[in-house]
Amino acid sequence: MARFDTRKRVLFLQLPLLDNDARAVRENQRLAAAYLTAAMERSGETRHYRPVIAGPAFDELDNGHVINRILRADPYAVAATLYVWNVERTLNVLRAVRRQRPETVLMVGGPEVARPHPFLFRSAVPDIAVCGEGEPVFPLVLRALRRGRRTDLATVAWRAAGRYVWGRLPPPEPPLADLLPPPAHRLSRPDENGVAYLESVRGCPARCTFCRYDQQRRRVSSLPVADVVNRIRILRRRGAREIRFIDPTFNAHPRFPELLRAMARVNADRRLRFFAELRADTVTGSMADRLAAANVREVEVGLQSGDPAVLRAVRRPGRPERVFAGIEQLAARGLRTTLDLMCGLPRQTLSDVRRSAARLARVRGARVQLLHTLLIPGTQLRAARARLGLSSQSRPPYRVRSSPTMSEQDMRHAERFVTGLLGRQFDAPARRFVGARLPDLFPERVRLTLDRPSAAVAHGGRANRRALLLQGRDLFGRRAAACSILRRAVRAEPDMLWQFVLCPVWEEPLDLLDALLQVLDDCPAHFLDRWHVAGPGTPRVARRIFVLLRRGRRFDPGWCAAAENLLSAAFV
Repeated sequence: MARFDTRKRVLFLQLPLLDNDARAVRENQRLAAAYLTAAMERSGETRHYRPVIAGPAFDELDNGHVINRILRADPYAVAATLYVWNVERTLNVLRAVRRQRPETVLMVGGPEVARPHPFLFRSAVPDIAVCGEGEPVFPLVLRALRRGRRTDLATVAWRAAGRYVWGRLPPPEPPLADLLPPPAHRLSRPDENGVAYLESVRGCPARCTFCRYDQQRRRVSSLPVADVVNRIRILRRRGAREIRFIDPTFNAHPRFPELLRAMARVNADRRLRFFAELRADTVTGSMADRLAAANVREVEVGLQSGDPAVLRAVRRPGRPERVFAGIEQLAARGLRTTLDLMCGLPRQTLSDVRRSAARLARVRGARVQLLHTLLIPGTQLRAARARLGLSSQSRPPYRVRSSPTMSEQDMRHAERFVTGLLGRQFDAPARRFVGARLPDLFPERVRLTLDRPSAAVAHGGRANRRALLLQGRDLFGRRAAACSILRRAVRAEPDMLWQFVLCPVWEEPLDLLDALLQVLDDCPAHFLDRWHVAGPGTPRVARRIFVLLRRGRRFDPGWCAAAENLLSAAFV
């Protein structure tokens, strides 16, 4: 007779970053779930708890369907990983789970968890919050739950009597080799696109004030070279075509030259390609040769600023001239380089951003990223924001809006300058807003007829990127119903991406579009809206309006052009 599994289920949840590119491959690597599952197995807690990972199917669902799946799984606990892009949405999901299943234990961890968080603890949603490395702590939390106790760790907060209580003792900090899943662990494998992720160094020797790496782990720990090579061999056998090192600084490995030589030997046929983040100021010609020999195809390099005074202000090591020299060495070997330039750092000016961007743009084969400075909770830069005169958003992504040396208008000028220099938008702009064929519509499409006022938004669709097609013979005459549908849709699913698609029978007054745009402006801003730098007011990014023309019906070209101009100007 089959034995029933009586262990308590622990569901690992990690919600993805959403974007408007209907063609993009969704990327949401659940490394935290894999690492914590292995930690449970090492500690023996899997005798009492069964880890369950919310898989890729969750990546496509709206909040309502994510909540339903969690409730059907009936977990004893939900362990959610919080990032800047999903913290608000995850809290909304967990809050709904608590309303329906108050006995479920809600745990959170990840980079967004920090003691001085602006709203995480005020939300009173999590029962337990873990700050920093979870692998050595999570089994201790589970054991404490079994025994009806609390841990006494300084990185773990427990909700009790309406407030959060932190422990006193420092958490254990084992070497990296004792934290990662074993090389042949069943969860260590590439995704469906042949991409695998590998960590060889944890911690960062730099102490940049805008980053939390050095606060998560004070000492740098690395895997032995033989261990890294063994993991590469296993991932290759399991079908990996690309391995992306997730180390904050790949060349911080203490035996880096030896590691590159070993990678070149195990990848002698160059079937594998590698990606890594590097400090370019330490890159020499011989190091660039070894990177190329190992088939490291792409690297990411943070210049941040070309002004030494700005780098000193944020304790960023390295001199700009050495960074540029290292970048040139990489480019000369044909490595694709993604070059990070920040905007809004203390003492930074618009002229510094322009000069640095222009110089980076001259690097052969380089892709330049303009990264607006974020005041991430728990960073030294956020703690010093008042003293430094930094004005920022109060909600994620906490982007710096202005500083004593850069106005909000300067920030917009910087974005426009870099966009014009590179000829590339930082979002996925729609190629067309009006037409019989709209190439950027989301795959899921729900039709509503405005002639039927009882049409319900909630009854159709399940995806977190949805096109809602509004059809009828007199859309302008039914504009109040259309506006109501938009409001109800966003209110029901505030965290997903919406496309509201008008399907007219004939040319409707363009005042209809103005009315719908006003509704979107009145809705609370989405994370993607706050991510973008635009003019005054809230950028329209996460919710867009399109006009789908009926095939075989000839519409006035002047009307189509006017509608296209209005909508293309309205959305980022």
